[in-house]
Amino acid sequence: MVNTKLGEIGVKHIKEKEYKWSYDRTNSKGEVIFRHDTEEDFNFATTFLDKKNMEYEKRTGGSMLWIHYKDETYSYYPTTGRWAPWTKGGYPNKHYTSKGVEDFYTRFLLADKPTFKSEIETKKEIKKILEDEQIEYKIKKDTVTLTTKAIPRKDGRGNKKRYTYDYIIGTDKWRSMSADGSYNKTYYQASSIENFIKIIFRPQEELL
Repeated sequence: MVNTKLGEIGVKHIKEKEYKWSYDRTNSKGEVIFRHDTEEDFNFATTFLDKKNMEYEKRTGGSMLWIHYKDETYSYYPTTGRWAPWTKGGYPNKHYTSKGVEDFYTRFLLADKPTFKSEIETKKEIKKILEDEQIEYKIKKDTVTLTTKAIPRKDGRGNKKRYTYDYIIGTDKWRSMSADGSYNKTYYQASSIENFIKIIFRPQEELL
């Protein structure tokens, strides 16, 4: 059972590393792009890989590594945790995000089938968390749509801009709505609904 109080660890005694998403930029399509910061540099990642006797290659400039494991090759960016399996014929067109190099190694690289799914998250638990936090939401199948609160403009001309997000129950994946009302095609990874609310949703409300 997940803990419904934000910031608490629940039944776990060791605090796990969380995703740290922050605003990066808005692209030409009006999509808001977020960035995860691992707080780990190139040397931190290579030191960890050396301890695990992993084979890797350094890319020019020190921003990316090619990591070799079981006849497979993966690109890995130490500062953001972004990674992707190498595909024949060129660079991969889809990337994933780990919390850091150890998370990439244990949760993705060593796994026979990397999992992104939470086994404990249910609609009932999600509803309780959102209602406790007094967040406006709608649920359709496994998608929760959350919207920031309405705050009147100081000049009296309606309300300030509200931000809307989709969160996929059981996967911890989320995405934002673009300025034109369409959804960003890119999904980002949280570690739980609490983590998403604390790191992305609440800070966005504070900016209003």
